[in-house]
Amino acid sequence: MDANQQRFWMMADPLRHWEPLLDKDGHSNVHRDSSRRTVRLASAPGDFHWDEPADAAGQAEAELLVQQTPGTFDAFGTWAYLDAQQGAIMAAGADAEPLGLLSFDPGNPLSLPSDLVLGNDDVLYVADGGGKVLLKDLRNRWAPATVSVEDFQAWRLAPAPTGGVFAIPRPTSFSPASPARVRLARVSGLPLHRDVLRERAPTVFRPQEEDTDPPRMSLVLDAPPLPGEVLVGLATSPEGRLALLSWVYDAASAGASGNDARIRFFTGNGLTTPITLLRARRPISFAWLSADRLVVLLRTSTPSIIAVAYALEDVPSAAPLGDYYPLTSYAAGPLLHGLTAPPHYPTQDGAPAPLHPISLPSFATTGSMRNQTGAGTPLIDGGSARAIWHRLYLEACIPPRCGIRVFLAATSTPQRPLDDEPSAWHEHVFGDVAPASTALHVPRGVWLPTPSELPFHSGLMTEAPEPERRGLFTVLVQRAGLRVRTLQGRYLWVRVQLVGDGRSTPELFALRAHGPRFSYAENYLPELYREQLFGPDADAKGTSTPADFLERFLGLAEGILTPLEDRIASASLLTDPRTVPEESLEWLAAWLGVSFDPALSREQRRQMLEAAPAIRPWRGTLRGLSLALDALTGGAVSQGGLVIVEEFRLRRTFSTILGIDLSDDEDPLLPGLHQSGNSFVGDTLFLGDERRKEFLALFGEDLPKTAAEEAAVEEFFNQQAHRVTVLVHQDFDAQEFGLIQRVAEQEAPAHVSLAVKLASQPLMVGVASLVGLDTYLGPTSRPQPMRVGRNALGSKNLIERPPSLDPRLHAGG
Repeated sequence: MDANQQRFWMMADPLRHWEPLLDKDGHSNVHRDSSRRTVRLASAPGDFHWDEPADAAGQAEAELLVQQTPGTFDAFGTWAYLDAQQGAIMAAGADAEPLGLLSFDPGNPLSLPSDLVLGNDDVLYVADGGGKVLLKDLRNRWAPATVSVEDFQAWRLAPAPTGGVFAIPRPTSFSPASPARVRLARVSGLPLHRDVLRERAPTVFRPQEEDTDPPRMSLVLDAPPLPGEVLVGLATSPEGRLALLSWVYDAASAGASGNDARIRFFTGNGLTTPITLLRARRPISFAWLSADRLVVLLRTSTPSIIAVAYALEDVPSAAPLGDYYPLTSYAAGPLLHGLTAPPHYPTQDGAPAPLHPISLPSFATTGSMRNQTGAGTPLIDGGSARAIWHRLYLEACIPPRCGIRVFLAATSTPQRPLDDEPSAWHEHVFGDVAPASTALHVPRGVWLPTPSELPFHSGLMTEAPEPERRGLFTVLVQRAGLRVRTLQGRYLWVRVQLVGDGRSTPELFALRAHGPRFSYAENYLPELYREQLFGPDADAKGTSTPADFLERFLGLAEGILTPLEDRIASASLLTDPRTVPEESLEWLAAWLGVSFDPALSREQRRQMLEAAPAIRPWRGTLRGLSLALDALTGGAVSQGGLVIVEEFRLRRTFSTILGIDLSDDEDPLLPGLHQSGNSFVGDTLFLGDERRKEFLALFGEDLPKTAAEEAAVEEFFNQQAHRVTVLVHQDFDAQEFGLIQRVAEQEAPAHVSLAVKLASQPLMVGVASLVGLDTYLGPTSRPQPMRVGRNALGSKNLIERPPSLDPRLHAGG
């Protein structure tokens, strides 16, 4: 609430707060960008048009193109493809001439592979002509293997996120009389390494099942047919989202308005409802561009092949985007399979080329949306039917020749007015656009120099404000053209129209509605100045009443005074480490006598400053050191990533030597949780060589000691006293490790000798061996490339053959 006890309702989550409105063609012109948390106009092709051939010859040509065998490429710049004339899968990229990987019968076209995919497990998967899937290890650790499932002819493949591939069967026809069941298979598992299978002596133990995860193919979906459709492809996004592409050959059976292709997603149990790709009847290939965008190849009537992109949102149809993807020196083949973006296409030069858009933006000119209601999205409820809605704030970017129209309606019941009911909706305009309604004096929003109306808030925009174009905008809520222009009602409804010029688009970061209104006239002036017109007379068109004009005139002063009062009331935020402005961190730290290391990040400075009152009373102690390092590393000490060890605790013989009781149940470094930490002669203590005077002199105070023995005892004690070691278990880079060292030296007691050591393993027996107390279990890291002089061969770093499609990339082939 602000200083006048006014609340606000914010709409800033594009997926949860905004519902796109569909145009007459059934698709939305609004793009909800979840990565930027903004809403803007969708990309659109504008004046660029194309036609796909709809005759029988065009259909036959599309069927031939969709049956071409795609290639695959890897992260090393090499690729593999099918050479049908030689009947072999060839690898290229590491040398001038291609190299054969796998051979097939060139005289039998039915035996040639229909697809090949590089999996996430560095295995090349090939759908051979016999319906089986062949596995070839790119590191040559095991011999090629094949898998199959009964009555399933693998045709198209797509990599699975955790290794293996998905597969769909070859269709019997692209316009079958009776559609086939929807079947999806999964290939998983790997053969054993050659070294595991070698012969061993009879006395060597061998498990009954050598390979607990053998290669296999299994059905993961066997669903009823899709009437009027046939599956022609599948692809996996970098995030692991599996999409299936289908052609519509019978729109009536499919329940579609046209023959445009459809996309569905595999959920693990079934398929989602379809998304129609508008203006794409017979895509011959498709691939993912990003988490929510894909590209398809279409054959036009020219004839030529073009690449068209689509944004896949939770809508029944997707319109083509305006991004232009040129196919330079295109070799008329399907897109190659790859594990990383962008997709690649075959070229006449041989080497696949990445698919990139030309930087020529093209957007829809208008797009509308409204505030979403339903589960998880509460209504904008003012709490009373007499609530008067006060002011709108927009955080937005509005380029020249663009604008935003906001239509508001208020009701006493939770029922949204119809969109085509003009008397219920009241327009407010931002930017360079003209009002859409014919009402007089439509309110126009103004730009504010502050990033947010909320006190000391930096706003939700990532870009710097720009006068009249980017930043915070506001407008007083009004009903333009009516005698009384206050908008009254318990529930507020919002409809937004974005307007662009085709090359630019407004971008909305957040919309906030404030209310119910705190009226200066009703709270500070006599009743003489209050509104006297109500009911139908107040809703009539005409010049505003004097009281209504005064109400809006006082709103000018209120719009300036309320933010000032809010800043005064929220001045405590300036002394809170979590909210103090960045430029004031040093000033606030000076209050507590805290100085920051130059290498500390902004968040680390806030954490250290917030923990300073707790650290200060314990500074110079072990607890103070622990608190400081915990604040610096975001809780690494509490989680076991950093372990602070007093070195005298590392010698178990101390209990007998000194008579100290080490059976402390609360010390995680001692075994008191299970047994006494004290040592016993013949059990955990053994008498050593008599020449080791420092040990012999420790047994019994009544034993006679020479001066040399006394000195040896004293030296032994001094070597272990006043020493602390900080064991760093977590992965910190060199700069962070140095920062830990400096902060530890600054916070440790002056008489203590401090050492910061990098622990090579998370679990250290005898030092940090109690999970959850002094150590932690982290994820297993994959082996990294060996670096001479920096890594340890055989532990975390290995010398391996790179998983390249072309084996010549590895020296010696």
